[in-house]
Amino acid sequence: MVSNNDQSLAQRAAAGDPAAFDQLVGRYQDRVYGLTHRLVGDADLAMDLSQETFLRAWRGIASFEGQSEFFTWLWRIARNVVISHGRSESVRPKLVSNSGGEEESVVHEPVAASPAPESRLVREDERRSLLRALRALPFEFREVLVLRDMEDRPYEEIAVLLQVPLGTVRSRLHRARLALREHLRLSLGLVP
Repeated sequence: MVSNNDQSLAQRAAAGDPAAFDQLVGRYQDRVYGLTHRLVGDADLAMDLSQETFLRAWRGIASFEGQSEFFTWLWRIARNVVISHGRSESVRPKLVSNSGGEEESVVHEPVAASPAPESRLVREDERRSLLRALRALPFEFREVLVLRDMEDRPYEEIAVLLQVPLGTVRSRLHRARLALREHLRLSLGLVP
């Protein structure tokens, strides 16, 4: 169930105490941002979606009953925000490159230092290919891959977060990994 501290803060926030809600935001903002960032692949968009998540949480805090962990409730809101955004966008966000053409926006995470610039470029290219392949997957596959393989969440927690049976989590994860592998194989021009 929910921790007593989260429950108490949520009750105080529901009673109109913004400082209590600020504490909940401080506790969970990095997790919400990290998950949305991995789902949408764009830092600015993830920030906007995270803010929208907390805005909706503030508006609906009275509906939090404490039957689950506070983060589980918050994740469901974030998930709905991401899905709603995906439905409202007909094209993926693009960045204009310095050369005047368009290039896909990608997550810019630190790349480990390497002695040879060539190997760093290869690693960066591989990371971009992986992110493109991940974004090409259906949302239900992308979501389970992010939660399990990037966030290292236990299967049971994923089932609770997604409100699906444990077997569904395992099935989606298996199918998602196969689809990701196939997309990478095709995008890299590898033959079967």
